[in-house]
Amino acid sequence: MDESDSNSRASPYFSGVGIAVLVVTLTGLILGLWAWWDGRDTAQTLTQTLGVKLAEQSKLQTQTAAQIDQLLKDLRESQNRVAQLEGKLAEFQGQRVALEEMYRDLARAPDDWLLAEIEQTLNIASRELVLAANVRAALIALQTADQRLARADKLQVVQLRRAITQDMERLKALPLVDTVGISLKLDNLMALAATMPLSIPDSMASGALLSRDARVTDPEENFAVRFGRDLWFEMKQLIRIRELEAGDPALLSPQQSYFLRENLKLRLLSARTALIARDDVNYKEDIKLVRGMITKYFDPKAKVNINALAMLKQFAENPVSIAPPDITASLSAARVARAARERPQRQ
Repeated sequence: MDESDSNSRASPYFSGVGIAVLVVTLTGLILGLWAWWDGRDTAQTLTQTLGVKLAEQSKLQTQTAAQIDQLLKDLRESQNRVAQLEGKLAEFQGQRVALEEMYRDLARAPDDWLLAEIEQTLNIASRELVLAANVRAALIALQTADQRLARADKLQVVQLRRAITQDMERLKALPLVDTVGISLKLDNLMALAATMPLSIPDSMASGALLSRDARVTDPEENFAVRFGRDLWFEMKQLIRIRELEAGDPALLSPQQSYFLRENLKLRLLSARTALIARDDVNYKEDIKLVRGMITKYFDPKAKVNINALAMLKQFAENPVSIAPPDITASLSAARVARAARERPQRQ
């Protein structure tokens, strides 16, 4: 009885404890599940929020980069505009300087204009002397300048006219080299080279005459005798032995004659080039070779050849390289006279 009573009492106790434990366990499990679910929702919310923030940040960075690119583009355009404005400013300044110079030129007196033109004329004459050694052109320029100064009675330029006169006297004292005339004559010789008669040895001409004379026969001579003599003459003409004398010109074939004439033209052209270049050494050497070719290969009795040799001899005697004097004295005097006129205007 006692054991059954004790068991009956313990059974409700343990059953109550088990229920409590079960309740606590279920409660903890429910709380854990709720906490897990709540944490999962929170993580998803944080993930979504972070994704939105990152997207917004990326969009903001893209917008910032676009704004920076636009700012750089605007900066470059501004720099280009500034450069254009600076270029226009420099152009305006240059135009202003040109206008000021134009105003000063307009304010000059006629005498100032005359001195400026005289100085320009002297510069042209100096360039003709230095670059082309054209004494004639320089002399014409100096004479023109002196004549213009002579008509300006009010202009006191005694020193300038004296310097120009001295330079003209020095140029007139130089031997005149007619470059243009000599060049034209050389061109004419080149044209004649194709028709100038070549030499024929006198011995050959006399031999031909003897041959023709030997064949003149008596009309009453026997036909057989005449036929035999003509046959023997023709057989002897097959082989001819002749001693060439030193004075006889060389025999040239038609092809060799053609190349001889072409070589003569080339030598004349070379002499013309040396003449224009003021190369006295090569010019005289080419003239000498041309004279030798005409003397050796062309007919010395032909009038055209005689005239050509006389002309070439005259060319060889005339120098083509002459060092002309400068006209520095005239240029210096012109600059001094012009500066003396401009000095009072500046003051």
